[in-house]
Amino acid sequence: MKVELIEKAAQIVGDNQLLVNIVSKRVQQLNHGSDPYIVTTPEMQCGDIALTEIIEGKITWHEMTEEELAAAKGEDTAASSFDKVADAAAEVDTIKISL
Repeated sequence: MKVELIEKAAQIVGDNQLLVNIVSKRVQQLNHGSDPYIVTTPEMQCGDIALTEIIEGKITWHEMTEEELAAAKGEDTAASSFDKVADAAAEVDTIKISL
């Protein structure tokens, strides 16, 4: 990943741990066939794409409330909850990531 992208995205997110989680979840999506929300070039890796999506405002996130956490625990895995959000976001030009 390019350092300048990491620095810009870190300023937007404000918490490095949160940035790592957002990027890793988005990279996982991209590796499983999700389309990027930005125009990419052949030399861009999935991490660069995820960081650029954050910088361009194509990815939003929020911390889950206690009620949302309780509801998520009723599902098989946290990943399945994330996949449902990703599937719902496929029809719009941004994705919302719940952590």
